[in-house]
Amino acid sequence: MKLLYIVAKAEYFLSHRLSLAEKAKASGFNIAVVTTPFKKGDHRKIIGIKRFPVKFKRGSLNIFAELKVLFSLYKAFKKFKPSLVHNVALKPALYGGGIARILKIPRVSSINGFGYIFTSNQIKAKLLKPIVKLAIKIILGDSSSCIMVQNQQDYDTCKKLLPKSLVCLVSGSGVSIRNFYPVKHDPKSAFTFVLVSRMLWTKGIGEFVEAAKLFKKDNPSSNTRFLLVGEPDFENPESIPVATLKQWNHEGIVEWLGHVDVMQEIYSISDVAVLPSYREGLPKSLLEAMSCGLPIITTDAIGCRDLVAEGNGIKVPIKNVQALKRAFEQCEGNKLACRIMGSKGRELVEKFYSDDIVNSKIINIYKQILI
Repeated sequence: MKLLYIVAKAEYFLSHRLSLAEKAKASGFNIAVVTTPFKKGDHRKIIGIKRFPVKFKRGSLNIFAELKVLFSLYKAFKKFKPSLVHNVALKPALYGGGIARILKIPRVSSINGFGYIFTSNQIKAKLLKPIVKLAIKIILGDSSSCIMVQNQQDYDTCKKLLPKSLVCLVSGSGVSIRNFYPVKHDPKSAFTFVLVSRMLWTKGIGEFVEAAKLFKKDNPSSNTRFLLVGEPDFENPESIPVATLKQWNHEGIVEWLGHVDVMQEIYSISDVAVLPSYREGLPKSLLEAMSCGLPIITTDAIGCRDLVAEGNGIKVPIKNVQALKRAFEQCEGNKLACRIMGSKGRELVEKFYSDDIVNSKIINIYKQILI
């Protein structure tokens, strides 16, 4: 059996779907991936996986560029001849799903949150939203298709667009509890809050910075750090300018570290993970932090609220800087409570969100759709 992954960015395939591809390969699938070109150093990570480079541009509306992408996808389909296609994210789901439907190939489509089009109030997003909804109904609404979503709210949304039998709820893309593990902190080190994400306004980064400013103003003697980890996403209209990130870093309120290869090292020096996002699928950065035994602070937003359960973290209202600052103070003022919340988060990951559990569910979906 041949399984073709279609993913908008090579980095995302490595971070979110490589362990799934490896498990699928171990289950007997011949694997290929269509995505943007991999970096030279990444090729050793994907030995045994055939690659078809495609220049996806997630924010592009250039009809000629998009037709080139569709033609490249079609060539990959004809050359690899997949038995099953797994599309990851909305544009691959529509493009890869459309070609697979025409060629009568079963497909699984992971819609990991509805992103910019469904969250932004910009005119472009409002114009695209009804078009995308219609495309989802037409392209993904047949019996040889399965749509995987990551949270209950997106599940309910998809059920309004598609037959219930086609929609599956799978909690995230899984976290390696072997690679992300708790580390005992030096009690003399600075109490550290970390936000790991793409540098987008919709991730609540502006609110994080403002809350950090207020915290430091009201708690001048506190030995506290606020870390931003991640790069801007220039294909997303909500991307934060590099100049803004550098300015924040220069002011000394937050420390922007940019991209970090080994996230375990960041979590090992951090005390609390923060993501004040406006909407998510199921944020992997928070799951990784939970696996490392960190408590979380996040918003009562779609996808985020799902991860605050059984006392492992704090929820705050979306875009509420004052509530976020109070959450910072609550954590910094009670380190024992933070350790207890962190241990509960680790238990939740072991019970529900490890890559072994999640990938096994997805492999079973593959087998069911191929019957």
